[in-house]
Amino acid sequence: MKHKIKDYANLISNLIDSGSKDKALFEKLINLISKNGQLKNAKLIINLAESYYLAKRGNKKIILETAMPLKSLDFLKGFKREGDIVVTKITKEIVAGIKIVINNQKQLDYSLQKSLDEVFK
Repeated sequence: MKHKIKDYANLISNLIDSGSKDKALFEKLINLISKNGQLKNAKLIINLAESYYLAKRGNKKIILETAMPLKSLDFLKGFKREGDIVVTKITKEIVAGIKIVINNQKQLDYSLQKSLDEVFK
């Protein structure tokens, strides 16, 4: 029986949430994913598992895209809480400013590139 990607992601999330460190169990799951031809979707499965895991714990993934490295993340103090994942990315196309993506869904775009795109539409 072929399982859906969401099923694999949910199972991985539950295993991690349970605190399981049973390497053999994870290996069996990977073998099952491979056997069902879903190994090509491994990145998607892992990202979805991460989303499920964070949602269960009430946490979020915050992606900060800037043109240059940030010197500090102090501006997140009132927003970020323990257990949240913060990822910083350098994206030269932004030119200046910042783009904030929360849980791969909500997006705040304060980049110069967005402003220029709106002006020159």
